[in-house]
Amino acid sequence: MTWCNGYHGPTIGIAYTFDFQTFYQCENAFLPFNRNGVLFPEKINGKYAMLSRPSDSGHTPFGDIYISFSPDMKYWGEHRSVMKTVPFEQSAWQCLKIGAGTVPIRTDEGWLMFYHGVIQTCNGFRYSMGAVLLDLADPTKVLHRSMEYLLAPAAPYELCGDVPNVVFPCAALHEGDRVAVYYGAADTCVGMAFGHISEIIEFLKKQ
Repeated sequence: MTWCNGYHGPTIGIAYTFDFQTFYQCENAFLPFNRNGVLFPEKINGKYAMLSRPSDSGHTPFGDIYISFSPDMKYWGEHRSVMKTVPFEQSAWQCLKIGAGTVPIRTDEGWLMFYHGVIQTCNGFRYSMGAVLLDLADPTKVLHRSMEYLLAPAAPYELCGDVPNVVFPCAALHEGDRVAVYYGAADTCVGMAFGHISEIIEFLKKQ
């Protein structure tokens, strides 16, 4: 499991368990400041792989998605840029910053991952959810990506809360073609959205 940990600033913590009763904490993956650490569910070319978003000490007004590799989940390197923000004119909802959200799902078409994008409006930051398809053998390569969002704040519990106007994908469970995405809603409650993997991939291919 990964989470936003603290060590002289926010960074990425890692722990593992065999029985979900006892957990063993590893060394932090990176120096501060970093957030949105997401591990791939299997090794790629014999190495662990993690997506992340290098940031700063504050509520970062910037952010792109990077990937890093490790032989042992202790030493991380081979950092590569995967995705950057998109100019306002092309895709406004993800023009300020983006970050990895869910553990990537292996499909015949590539790694499907749900991520968040942010725009700064006169009412503050607004977080929405999109999806990306990464190459199976080389996940630094983006095959298809959302230019239109999949889900944006609209329901009262997404618009109002501790941090308003937030849809923040955190986890995805799938069975066959059906996928359930768990997401933070206004940093106050957990929402769930259902979809079909095949339909989402077709949507991405049309972007």
